[in-house]
Amino acid sequence: MAVIAAAGCGSGTGDPEIPRPVRAVKVADVVGLRSRTFPGRAEAVDEVDLSFRVTGQVIKLPVRVGDRVAKGDLLAALDPIDYRTALDLARGNLMRAEAELAAMEAGARPEEILQLQAGLSEAESSLERAEAEHQRNVALRERGAVSQSEFDLSRTMRDRSAAQVKTAQEALRIGQVGARKEDLLAKAGEIKALQAMVTDAENRLSFTSIMAPFEGGVAARFVDNFQTVQAQQPILRLLNTASIKIVVQVPESAISLAPLVEKVTCWFDAFPDREFEGRVFEIGTEATRTTRTFPVTALIDQPEDVKILPGMAARVQAVVDDSISIDQHQLTVPLGAVFAPDTQRQSYVWLVDEQNQTVSRRSVQTGAISSLGLTILEGIEPGDWVVTAGVHSLREGQRVRLMTE
Repeated sequence: MAVIAAAGCGSGTGDPEIPRPVRAVKVADVVGLRSRTFPGRAEAVDEVDLSFRVTGQVIKLPVRVGDRVAKGDLLAALDPIDYRTALDLARGNLMRAEAELAAMEAGARPEEILQLQAGLSEAESSLERAEAEHQRNVALRERGAVSQSEFDLSRTMRDRSAAQVKTAQEALRIGQVGARKEDLLAKAGEIKALQAMVTDAENRLSFTSIMAPFEGGVAARFVDNFQTVQAQQPILRLLNTASIKIVVQVPESAISLAPLVEKVTCWFDAFPDREFEGRVFEIGTEATRTTRTFPVTALIDQPEDVKILPGMAARVQAVVDDSISIDQHQLTVPLGAVFAPDTQRQSYVWLVDEQNQTVSRRSVQTGAISSLGLTILEGIEPGDWVVTAGVHSLREGQRVRLMTE
């Protein structure tokens, strides 16, 4: 117990202190964000490589690279003859099974009953002849007058005739009283399976055509007409450039300010004298492993007088909410990051030393509460790591491990 107590106090054992995991944010500067530009590259808002879901020979490929297409336009088609044949066969099998079920439910007609009775009589007569022939061979076999092969053949013919009698009896029974419930259920199950086969054949026939999923332009064509292609093999690339996406990488020191960005201003190297206005479309929530930056996507409507093409180099600048005054120091932290000891009126935050992985208490002067949190007028600088949770359980110089928000 004494050893455990000493270890808990961090003295006398020489064991290294276990770093305490803490949540922290890197302080961002609104003024710096307003003056900074981020490089990016234009992308189509929608981009897709289209392919067939079945194999076949291309017989229609009416579009070329650069063509504009409307949603629903035919872009490519395979020879459908094999798939139409498969659909006709599936429909025929379904119709036959449905007719058989209807006959089973309705029972046999009087003339069919007579035919079944005649069939049973003929089968019974055949069985009598086969039984008599086999019994004669049994007697002859005892005297050695017939060969083993002749004896086996007569027994086989008797057994076959007996099976035919049972079949005829069952057919007559079904004709007179109708099919058994389990037979009807089996036929209904067969019909359900055939219906699924018809649906599958209809789908496969529809897969022989590629229709434009949206309005856009053909960016690439990977095959030629009359070429045999495999399922999932790329045929065309279609781009929707009605709007343009620009993905920029924002450092972790500024990503917390991204929700404040009302709009963005963009410049393209291809149009150096033009400014384009856009909006933030997506804000990434996971940093890259190598650069520790977050992807932020801006969206720009395609202008009417110029054509922004995918791949064009761009620069993006944030337009921050004007309600945040530049006269303020512009540094904000979450409300939970600021604390004041019970015996003092001074406010503090815990700063994390990235190199030593320790915390130190820093006095701060606070300002107004904004949409991002509490404004800090003095005491911290852009780039500082500030602990945001568990501030009342830390001590000066304690080793910590960052869990970034």
